[in-house]
Amino acid sequence: MNCAWGYTWHGQYFYHSWLFWLLIVFVVAGLAYFFCRLGKNQRKKCPGCNSSVQDAYLRCPECGRSLKGHCPACNRIVENSWQFCPHCKEKLTPDIVRHAS
Repeated sequence: MNCAWGYTWHGQYFYHSWLFWLLIVFVVAGLAYFFCRLGKNQRKKCPGCNSSVQDAYLRCPECGRSLKGHCPACNRIVENSWQFCPHCKEKLTPDIVRHAS
């Protein structure tokens, strides 16, 4: 009995072949590898000592460098590299931003 759908390869349906399952294993392993590498590349680095830091850190645990500061207008935590506070739209300069203690 022949099926009207499906891709045949040398007279057999492709999904019954060992080659199909090998292809599936490689695709799943490749996707797992890709997503694992994607997560590692998104980790932040300390600008002072280049060690890996979490996004929630205010200071680097290795060298003690300040990673975030406070907006002088609304007193919320902002990144040191930001030009404007996203909360109150205050212009931020490195000498104005009070560093978190």
